[in-house]
Amino acid sequence: MNSNTATLSEMLKELLRRIPKEPIVVKPREVASEVAYGKRTKQSSDYYFYASAAVDGNLDTSTHTGLDTAPYWEVDLGKEYNIERIEIFNRKGCCGERLHDLDITIGSAHNQMYLCAHYKGPGRNGEHLVFKCNDNTKYARYVRLTIKGREYLHVGEVKVYALND
Repeated sequence: MNSNTATLSEMLKELLRRIPKEPIVVKPREVASEVAYGKRTKQSSDYYFYASAAVDGNLDTSTHTGLDTAPYWEVDLGKEYNIERIEIFNRKGCCGERLHDLDITIGSAHNQMYLCAHYKGPGRNGEHLVFKCNDNTKYARYVRLTIKGREYLHVGEVKVYALND
């Protein structure tokens, strides 16, 4: 056996010594499911388009409020979920910059809403935005989008993803 073979043999022995004797347990990755599709919605006012358009699965439709002070859009998920992320698809074709100074709040009841994320904006037409909540306020039944100030609020689609418990 030459010196190269001896060195390789020693390296192999060392590597084999480092292999764990017990099996490594890998936890399955949690999968998030979209939970807002088709759920009950409301908004501060209706201007041609209705709140339900944001959860119809169609990116070519959109919600639209009137010119309101603090316009909002809300979805009732029907029960509490462990919210993983919230995705907003801005309206296509027009006026994407109206999406700005947006508070995304979540909560288990209307009097228990907490800030999940804030979007300064301004948005762009058709833009896809993804938000994860800032802290541990992740269990929620309600998701609400509110623009600070006087503005129209319109979005193409809102998707709420929750982890399976």
